[in-house]
Amino acid sequence: MSAMSMVQTRLHLEPHPKPWEVYDYITANYHKAGVILTKKIHTAMFKILGAGEDVMGQLEYPCYYDTIPACWNEEAPIILFTDGFNASWKAHPRSKPLLVAGSVRDPLQMVASAYCYHHEGKEMRELMPVLELPFLGPEEGTSLTAEYMLPIVESMASIFVEPDNNTLRLKFEELTETSEGFDRGVGLWLDHFFPNMISTEQREAILEAVKQFDENRNPADDYNVFNSLNTTKHGSDPACKEKASEAVLKIETSLLKRFQELQMRLGYPVNDLGHEN
Repeated sequence: MSAMSMVQTRLHLEPHPKPWEVYDYITANYHKAGVILTKKIHTAMFKILGAGEDVMGQLEYPCYYDTIPACWNEEAPIILFTDGFNASWKAHPRSKPLLVAGSVRDPLQMVASAYCYHHEGKEMRELMPVLELPFLGPEEGTSLTAEYMLPIVESMASIFVEPDNNTLRLKFEELTETSEGFDRGVGLWLDHFFPNMISTEQREAILEAVKQFDENRNPADDYNVFNSLNTTKHGSDPACKEKASEAVLKIETSLLKRFQELQMRLGYPVNDLGHEN
């Protein structure tokens, strides 16, 4: 057997490295910009590729612990990072290249959506002023919500305003408005995370499996969230969202200006709240 044949045989027999042995991965998500959706897709794609609990972890800012731990296996190569991933975190030294993906949303729409979500008693956790919001009307409520949401939106902007080649920015609006947008977004995500690293069969298996999370195909996937005061679905009341979308433009002037600057930096039209969900 020639030397070339021996090398080819050895390469054929040696197993390919797992993607997480080559890269570190972070899926970054932010409150009311698709946290539940991106978490489901992230978890499904890596589990289909054979990732076990030993290589998957989660970080959530802050790492408070209540009925469900918010942070675990924090040094894992595959991390789901909620609310706190920013440019400072991204700059931490690593032994492997880091690939990042996440979805962004119109900042003022995030505020309006968060107000209605917690006003309706959903997800009674410490991240937001959940004891106050159920009793506040749209103007007071969106004003208070905006104060709490500003650091989250600023973290999102620090990563996705000018993403580098290792960072994929998806739009929540495009992921949720149509099934075509959903499929396109997932496809881009797979291309970004696994360049020439997974088989056609694995890619197709992931694309098919995550279709269940597309609410345009499967409205029943809008399930009730944990730690809620009611039994309603994850989505908020349309009437509340309409009122909140108007009220958020009346928040304190300097605070509104900061959100409008974030809108512009992220490429959203100022005062155009866009898609509501």
